[in-house]
This record gives sequence, C-alpha cells and structure tokens, in this order.
Amino acid sequence: MNIKFNTMQNDLNSQKNYTSSTNARQNDRLPLMLKMVSSYSIFLFIILMLFVHLYISDTKNAHSQYQWQVKSTLMSNVELFEKDLDIMNAYCRQLLQDNRIRKLARADDIDVELFDLGNTVSTTMATDVYPEALLPMSEFFCYFPNSGFVLGSGFFIEEARYYDWLKDYSEDEHDAFVKVLTSPADYYHFIPMNAFRPYSSKTYYMYVIDMNDLYYMNIDAIACFVLEEEKLSSLFECLATDSPYRYLSIHSTHTDSILSLHTPESENFDSLIEDDLLDKMNDFLESHKMSMDTHTSAKTGFTYYYSHPSYESTTNNAPPQILYATVFVAALVGGLIIIYMLSKRNIQPIIELDQQLQVTEQEKSDLQEEKSHLEEVMDSQRPIVFNSYVRQFLRGLIVSPEEAAYAKAFLGLTDENYTYNGLYVIAYNSANEYHPSSNELITLEKCNEIVQETLKKYMGEPLYCFSPSDRIYALIVVGKPEDGTDLIIKTNEAIVKLHDYLLDTYGIWLFAGIGKNTNDILNVWESYQQATEAVNYTSKNYIFFPYEFIKKDSSTFYYPTELSTKLIHFITTGNTPQVLELFNLIHQENIEERSLPINMVQFLLSDIRNTLLKARFALPQNTPAETIKSLDETFSQHVSFKLCEDIALRLCKLFTMKTDDSDLISTIEKYIHDNYADPSMGLNKISDEFQISESYFSHLFKEKKGVNFSTYLETIRLSEASRLIRETDISLNELYLSVGYNNVNTFRRAFKKVYGITPSAMRDG
Repeated sequence: MNIKFNTMQNDLNSQKNYTSSTNARQNDRLPLMLKMVSSYSIFLFIILMLFVHLYISDTKNAHSQYQWQVKSTLMSNVELFEKDLDIMNAYCRQLLQDNRIRKLARADDIDVELFDLGNTVSTTMATDVYPEALLPMSEFFCYFPNSGFVLGSGFFIEEARYYDWLKDYSEDEHDAFVKVLTSPADYYHFIPMNAFRPYSSKTYYMYVIDMNDLYYMNIDAIACFVLEEEKLSSLFECLATDSPYRYLSIHSTHTDSILSLHTPESENFDSLIEDDLLDKMNDFLESHKMSMDTHTSAKTGFTYYYSHPSYESTTNNAPPQILYATVFVAALVGGLIIIYMLSKRNIQPIIELDQQLQVTEQEKSDLQEEKSHLEEVMDSQRPIVFNSYVRQFLRGLIVSPEEAAYAKAFLGLTDENYTYNGLYVIAYNSANEYHPSSNELITLEKCNEIVQETLKKYMGEPLYCFSPSDRIYALIVVGKPEDGTDLIIKTNEAIVKLHDYLLDTYGIWLFAGIGKNTNDILNVWESYQQATEAVNYTSKNYIFFPYEFIKKDSSTFYYPTELSTKLIHFITTGNTPQVLELFNLIHQENIEERSLPINMVQFLLSDIRNTLLKARFALPQNTPAETIKSLDETFSQHVSFKLCEDIALRLCKLFTMKTDDSDLISTIEKYIHDNYADPSMGLNKISDEFQISESYFSHLFKEKKGVNFSTYLETIRLSEASRLIRETDISLNELYLSVGYNNVNTFRRAFKKVYGITPSAMRDG
C-alpha cells in the first residue's frame, strides 16, 4: 500500500512540475537549444565520471592485488624462517637429551676421561646429518663456559685453540668472539662474523642459543649455529630483486634487531627504523621505485621490515593508461557529436510543443480537478491499509515486533495499557423481508452498508473491522485502561443495542461471539478464534455469546483446522512466542477445561503430530542432514503433549537459524576459552571453524570486545599460566606448552610484559 501512496504522490508532483513548466516556456530557439544540450551534457558527464571511477577502481584493485601477493609471499617466507628457528631449538633439545653432553657442560675441568668422552660425542655429532639437511647452516658447535671447551662435529678442543688453530679467525677480535658466546644480550640474534673472518669471500652469521632456556635444570652450555648470508637471503624472495636497496630486518622489539640482511646502500635503514623515521625511508625508497612494508608474525611476535619493488616499477601500466585515455577521449568526442545531432533533431518538436503549451494553460482548471481526484484516491486507500492490518492481527499473520509496532502506530494503538478482544459478528436477513420504510428488498450490498454504518455508530470509531465474507464481520474490540475487566460486558451492551436497532429498523438479525481478553495485540488472533467458536452457540434468545460460557464437551477435542494452519505459519516464520502461546491454548482447551478420555487425547496428539510433520517437510534444503535425522528420530518416539511442543520449538529454531553478530562472538569466545592451549589457534583457525572471513572476524571482534583477537587470546593464555604457577607445581619448562605457546622465550617476554616479573620470579615470590 505504501508503494501505491508513493506512486500517487509522484503523479501529483509530476503534474505540478508539468504545470509549472507551462509558465516558464521559451519562445526563443537558442535558449531551448542550450537547455537541451545541457541536459544531454549532464548525462554524458555522468557516464564519463563512471568511466573515470572504473579506471581508478581498476588501478586500486591491481595495486591492492600486488600488495597482497608481496605480503603473502613474505608470510610464506616468514613461516619457513621461523620453522628453521624451531628446528634449531628442537635440535638443541635433542642434544640435551644426551647425558654425556650434560656431563661435559657441568665439568669445570676436563681430564683425560672427559676429553675422551668429548671426542666420542664429537664423532657421534659428525654422523648426525639432521641439522645440515634441514637448516641453511654451515657449522654448529657447543661452547661450555665452565671448562672453556668447544664441542663440534668431529672436534672437542679448548676455545682458544678452536678460535686460533682450527678456525684461524682474526686474533684482534678474539675477545669479541668470546663476548658473543657469553653475553645474553647477543643470544637469539644473528651476529655478523665479518670481524672474525675478515678475509672470507662470504658473509656469515652466528646464531647463539642459551641451552639453559631449553632444559628444566641449569645447563652451562651455549649452542652456536653458523649460517651463510647467501643461504639466509635465499629464504626471503624480497631479497631476490636486482635493486641496490634490498633490505630485510627482523625485530623482536622496536629497537632490538635480531637479523638484518641488506645491501651497502641500505645499511643505515636500521637506525631510521629505531628512530621512527619510516616516512623518511619510504620517501627515499619511492624515489628509487621501491617500497617499505612491515609484517608482524602472529607466532613469534617478530616484526619484519622489508623492501620490495614498488607497484609502479613492476607493472607495465602504460598500455592500460593509454587505452583508458583513448577510450575516454573517443567517448567525449563521440558524445559531443551525438549531443549536437540529437539537439538539432529534437529542437523542432520542442518548439511545436511550446506552441501547444498555450492550449495547456486553458486546460489548467481540468488539471486541478484531476489533482483533486488523485488526492481523493489517496484518501480512499487509507481504509484499505487500515483494514488490512486489522485482518493480519486477527489472523495472526503479523509475527515480528517491528512490524507489529508499525501496524499499531498506523492503527493508533500505541498505549501499552489497552485490552484487546476478538469479536465475530454475523448479520442475517430473510430474502423475503423488505425494508420497512420503502418495502424494497434489502440487497446484499445494502445490508453490508447498513451493518457497517451501524457498527461504527454503536461500537465507536475508529472501527477495527474487516469482512471475511458476506454478512460476516471480524472486529478488534479495544478496551481503554479505564474499561478494566468490563470490556466483554460493555461489548455485550453495545451489541444488544445494535441488534435491537437493526431488527426494528431493517429487520436484520445480528449474532455475535466474543473470545477472552488479552493484553497483547499479537495474541488477539486467539480471541478471534474463540469468537468464531462462540458464535455457533448463539440463538434468537442469546444473540451475544462469550466464549467463557461454552460448556466444554469432554467427548470431543478442540483442534480446529484454523489452529493447525496457524501452527504451521508460526513455525515456518520462526515465531517462537506465538508457538508457545498456541500450545498453551491447546493445552488449556483440551487438558485443563475438558476431561478427554485417553483415546481422544491420542487422536488430538496424532493430529498435532501430523501438523508438525507438514512443517518438517517444509524445512529449508540447506538444513544439515544430521539435524533432520535427529529430528525424525524424535518423531518416532512415544507421542506426548510435551514432545509435540519440543518438536515445534526445534522446528521453529531450524527456520530461524540466522545468528546475529553478538551470538556469534559469544560462541567464538567459548570456543577460544575451550581451545586456548592449541598452538595453532589463530585467525585462520577461527575462519575455518566458523566459516567467516579473517578480516571480517577481526573487525567484528574488535568492535564487540574492544580489543584485538591476538591480545584477547594472549590475555587468556597468560592468565591461565599465572593461575597454574600459583595453584599447581607444574614445571616452568612445561608451562608454556600447556597454555599454547611454542617458544619459551616468547612466553617469558609476554609474561614479563604483562606481570612485570618472570614466571620463575612469580613462583619464588
């Protein structure tokens, strides 16, 4: 109906504009020509702007795609790199399982027996190809600070002899070499070895691991991996470009770089990063057709700063630009030509139309009459909409609170204290009876008109009424707050007066049934259903019959076809409150107010079950097969009233399976709390589990919870770690694994960042 109103209003506006245009007609050809050209030009301008927008969108999309490819490639490289770090840790843990190595590490002095033991272990390490096969390393050795010995593949000698004799490193940097092995600040960093190997044709890095961090007891041993820069660089494709400004730096914190791979031209980039001069660096790189981006690993928390060729330098976008420019110019020139030709061709009919406008002015009065007619039509549509809402309420077709609120506002029923009831009225006049005043036969149309007017007179206006069929009238009786519980009594008095008037004046009999009062207009359908039952008990002596006066027959059950239809409707629209209300009605009518024998109860339950089966076969096609199987098994159980109600509610849920954002986040929250110890827990895990994109989930989670997903997960893990430290005797070397961390150092850093102390300090305290 709203569409009809809008259409009519648009017609009126069009007529107004058309009338106004007659007053502004042009008598000169040139102004008309200019107006026409302007109109066509606006259309051409819109098309060209859409074309420009398409070009800009296409360019942005290509640029975004390139950035995504670069980012995706780096993430793959980071995964390989961090996997190598895990392998190093795993290899060190494997070595610590060897009691001989632990014995060598604890020894303060190496005697002959321990020396032989060290040579035996070195021989064993020489046959172990595990690290060399999996890591881009050139050498591996262990340094024992207590004894000053170095253990490696095929050697076990003092550190000084290893440095001077075996490796022949620079004597001037001997102390610096030892400092790297003994300084915790250098642990877990890739330390350049240019100072130790000044004459080497290749660049090497030392990666030092404190083996104390990997064992539950103190092990005075330092593991050192020697890696070749070229092999490290091969792990990252961003370093494979020919640009002189290749750069990759991995930071554990903003000022702590654990690895820098760069060309001489970009060696000062580390200082720019630490001084927050990334904008300056980007400006510099842009001038050399390079870009700088960052990526933070969700696994380790490392931040990767890397350079790569800019989009402009790697994409040949000149041909597309030329093509777009050519098409743009062609469209502009062609459009101007078409505008000129169309304007020239169409100007003559417009001039003729200008002459006809003079005649239109004379018809202005006719146009005003038509306008008045349209306004009358608009007014005539309002009762139709009004009656439509009344019909929907009485038949229970309005299910959503939003629709109900709108309909109540349209009907003027906004007071929450109103009482409602359904009234069912039947008018009857004999075909042989005539109008007392004119002796004319009262036709069906005349009878309906008389009854409608009389209802308005005695029931008051507005009259909430619609006619389901000839001589039948369904009404919503509205009780004001002051009416209280006397609504049925007042309606009875009005119906009696109305009946007496119609009978005395027109010879029309009136019979009416009324249901029970309700405070919710959404439940007025129940009163209406009761009213249709109550009217069957009327007679010439009882023209008005309330449903409450019906003596319930215990030999028949109450489940009319209308209730079955309503139940299916409520279920398929997901209206759970109305489903419960309908089952309450069925229970009250058949269990509370009738004493049905067991066979009648079984017949009733059988009919309800058949209704539910109809709803079951109307389920959406995408309903999971397991859910349907479970539901069908429920149907095969012993039928009871409670079972039927439960099945109805389950069906109702299946028809409204759409979960809002808040429910989804609550479900995911529970999933996180149940699975936080899973090391693979992350955005991709959530995405796969709940079929939601990572970007949308990240945005939605931040909006609903106020924190990032990674921060939320880390808070849960660290809170649980704190509880385990305080309430259990779990080993600190097992603690980080039990709360979902893969790396003990990452766990320690995160724990100290939140609680200000290390896990061991918290336990000691």
